[in-house]
Amino acid sequence: MPRKRSNPSQQTHRRAPRHLLVIDAEMDRELPEDLERDEDFETGTEEEIAARPKRKLKTSKISTDVSRRAENMQPDLYMAAKLGNTDFIKNLKTEDLEGPVESQKTPQLNSVLHIAASLGHSQLVEEMLENDYEHRLEGNSAGEFAVHVAARCGHLSTLKKLAPAYSGYLTIKNNEGNTPLHLALIKKYREVDLVLKTKYSEIAEFLVETNPEVSYCPNEVHKSPLHMAAEAGDAEMVKLMIEKADGINMAMVEAVGRVLGDFQFDEVKSIAHAAITGRNIDVLDSVMNEGPHRIKERDSKGMTPLSYAAYIGYLEGVRYFLNKFADYTYESDRNGFFPIHTASSRGHIKIVQEFIQRYPDSVELLNHQDQNILHVAAMSGKAKVVNYMLKMPELEMLVNEKDVDGNTSLHLASKGGHPKVVSILTWDKRVDSKLLNDEGKTALDVAGKYSGKVPSFRERLTWLALRYAGVSHAPSPSTTEDNLPSSKPTAAPNMDNYKDRVNTLLLVATLVATVTFAAGFTVPGGNDDSDPHKGMAKFLRHHLFQAFIISNTIAMYSSVTVVVALIWAQLGDLNLVIASLKFAVPILGLALIMVSSAFMIGSYLMVRGLNWLAYVVLIIGSIFLFILTLLFLPLCLPSSLPHPIFRYIVYYPFCLLVMVTRSNTNDGEEK
Repeated sequence: MPRKRSNPSQQTHRRAPRHLLVIDAEMDRELPEDLERDEDFETGTEEEIAARPKRKLKTSKISTDVSRRAENMQPDLYMAAKLGNTDFIKNLKTEDLEGPVESQKTPQLNSVLHIAASLGHSQLVEEMLENDYEHRLEGNSAGEFAVHVAARCGHLSTLKKLAPAYSGYLTIKNNEGNTPLHLALIKKYREVDLVLKTKYSEIAEFLVETNPEVSYCPNEVHKSPLHMAAEAGDAEMVKLMIEKADGINMAMVEAVGRVLGDFQFDEVKSIAHAAITGRNIDVLDSVMNEGPHRIKERDSKGMTPLSYAAYIGYLEGVRYFLNKFADYTYESDRNGFFPIHTASSRGHIKIVQEFIQRYPDSVELLNHQDQNILHVAAMSGKAKVVNYMLKMPELEMLVNEKDVDGNTSLHLASKGGHPKVVSILTWDKRVDSKLLNDEGKTALDVAGKYSGKVPSFRERLTWLALRYAGVSHAPSPSTTEDNLPSSKPTAAPNMDNYKDRVNTLLLVATLVATVTFAAGFTVPGGNDDSDPHKGMAKFLRHHLFQAFIISNTIAMYSSVTVVVALIWAQLGDLNLVIASLKFAVPILGLALIMVSSAFMIGSYLMVRGLNWLAYVVLIIGSIFLFILTLLFLPLCLPSSLPHPIFRYIVYYPFCLLVMVTRSNTNDGEEK
């Protein structure tokens, strides 16, 4: 027998108003400004309630300076719901609870039906639906109905009990825009345990068979369950969704969902793009067989499925589309990038090879900036792709080709600050480093336009790579757009930066001089007190002691030389400061290496009586001397090389520096 309802005034703050929780056919998720009960919206049929004006859900935090009272459920009722004690709940009287059982809510607005659904108490769920069918459309604070909870918690038997009560409402969404099918698939694709995966798969299949339309309902991030299954590579689920939707205008269902969404996301993928993300040919076949319009769909960036496959490096997918829809090789996205441009910009060599082998004339494709595939690869810093293209004789015509602004690939790589690419291009004798762009600048001029006041290390390496290759400035670098001399004065360098460097180096050199001076009079082993060698070092005849003295002496005089050179830098002349720094840095590096060597030798002499310890000292010292040399060597490299032979000498230190500082852009990997 249905229980009578208590006075509405007794239920204030007991449950969220029903008009907030009824989802209309368009799945528009809207709630009032707060969770207070609104008596004006309490009465009326569901159709009348749905037709009334709604207020958008606010996401602002609850004010902390306003007191409020949370919902609460009677303790005995709560425990009975948790235990699935149907008999106890059936015997409860309305006066015992100050209201009907259905109106009882937890602080998160969960009803007895929610609790029973979350724990899989099917009998209790059935009892609650029989007694109060109307309350099934009441959501908790997360906007979830009992059918959401059952799907998310993985209780298929409970879901089957709830499904008839929610007939036609399986497309309802929670606050995140997820339907019960969304929640089941999310759990399925996150679970690692095979048993749990199977359980959620059965729930998803049941929901799809019960209401096929739900497969195409997008959530707040514009992903329908079909999108999710395609991205996960779930071929069986995709096939089931498409088969069950046969005869239903799903394109319209999906379009309605998208129109009703906020559509504020940068990337909105079509189902074809989602299938490519899943990297499963069977899924791709299922989606493509659904209708020819799928292959023509583009994402928010205007990418065709072929472009998207090239973008993510899906080689098998690229071959699939080239076999079926070859014409899309010659269709660009909104940025003017053709699929081969996209693959080049992402560094996918094998995909670039696939395009060139099948369609050789695709190398002539240009984007909106008249840039070819070599331009794009160089601009993106994809060293491996650039190196591959330079080795292909058929791509020789691309080497010195200019874009709409007159920039060659060398200009673009220099502008982007890609030292590895610049190095590869300048080693190729076919690359003309003297070419000027439309602004009358060489690649070296372009590289000199740093992104900030102080160039980054990657920009410095790019500049060095050009200087080592002998690239020069344009004959008249200071020109206006009319090729007339510019009257604008050149900005003076910031002296404060140089002062900081000078002071830092001066401090380090002074410390080294102090340490080496003290070590010269407190030699390892001490002095001999016996005649006729009184006052002389005990280890004077030992060859390692002699090496210690030589290292310490070099370190001492090198550091003193650096101190004197940097004193000249204090005079304030900018040219003198720069010259002093160029001279002082390599000398200071020598001083640090020598003082480290002296410490290693001195330590060995002190512990030479214990062989294993002496050898450990030598090994550790040798390793760190090598590391110290590698770290200081790039700082000592000249800014230009007068003879080509020196370029070969500094090539490997330069490459090592590029690798260590991660100044090279990683090329993509095809899968």
